[in-house]
Amino acid sequence: MNEYESVRVRRVVYDEGATFVPVCDRCGRFVKADDSIMVSESGLSPEPNATCSKCGRTSMLFEGFVY
Repeated sequence: MNEYESVRVRRVVYDEGATFVPVCDRCGRFVKADDSIMVSESGLSPEPNATCSKCGRTSMLFEGFVY
């Protein structure tokens, strides 16, 4: 996925302000995002935060924090 492919794609924003593009980081398919994510003082948890129909548990593309 190049940097322009996600311009018109919906975003998932969690209460902590973390913003993700809901696509699989492996195959690029849309994913079902988890209801919540783990955030600590040191940053985001490296654990998977979505489910892909092809790849199973995976991570979405992280865009940044919105405050």
